[in-house]
Amino acid sequence: MEKRGLIEQIKQLKMIKPETNWLILSKKEILAKISLLTPKSIKRPIFVFSWSYKLAAVIFSIMLLFSGTALLAQSASVNSPLYGLKIAMAKAIIALAPAEERLDLKLALIQNISEDLVKVAGGYHNQLALETINQNLSDVASQLRKATHPSEVVMISGKIQKETLKIKEELKQVPTNKPEVASSIQKLEKQIKTMELETFALKNEAEQKISNCPLYLDKSLTELKEKIDNIILSDEQKEVLIIQLKEAGELLINNRCVDSLVMIDKIEKELGL
Repeated sequence: MEKRGLIEQIKQLKMIKPETNWLILSKKEILAKISLLTPKSIKRPIFVFSWSYKLAAVIFSIMLLFSGTALLAQSASVNSPLYGLKIAMAKAIIALAPAEERLDLKLALIQNISEDLVKVAGGYHNQLALETINQNLSDVASQLRKATHPSEVVMISGKIQKETLKIKEELKQVPTNKPEVASSIQKLEKQIKTMELETFALKNEAEQKISNCPLYLDKSLTELKEKIDNIILSDEQKEVLIIQLKEAGELLINNRCVDSLVMIDKIEKELGL
């Protein structure tokens, strides 16, 4: 198929309009997806894990118990020499967790460390705790940026907004009598503020796409048509594009406007547009 044929397919897609009840159907489907994406068993301060990796975590803990330190580390305070081991064990368990549960576990770890910091004014290990919060915040923000589907963005950003409110309040209570601790807390507060602004912007954009999908889709198709008209496509790229455009059309016909929009975004990224 020549470019003219591809552009004609895009024009035909633009002519497909969702039914008047598309928004209700889309929101129902998105809510269903969010419920599937949201683990229901995460609790604080104790982590609840899936059976798929509980065994590995138990083996890891048993190995440490033989050294006589794991049990003490679980209840170690921030300024204890064992606090580093406590954090290491939590990180190991997060690494073993299924991908869909890591966000909740990282947010839970941040919350737990914040609570530990409030309890005692530490020295060296306070820095370790603050550095761990910093790293986990960066990981959480990175996961939000990588989310492609609007429903996933809404779900992740909602969790972040909820948890950052708690974390901010707890960081305000952390003793800052040591200059290095005060400096680290200030940096964390700035990091959280930046993340809050970014989260709000991404969530707002995702919600706008969900609520005004036909307008976003029409704009995306117009831009895709113009870009395809100005680049050279290989035969392989054309074949893949034909299949993807067909799939986007089927989604749109079935009133899955948001999913069709995500497909068009995917096409642009794969073509490097």
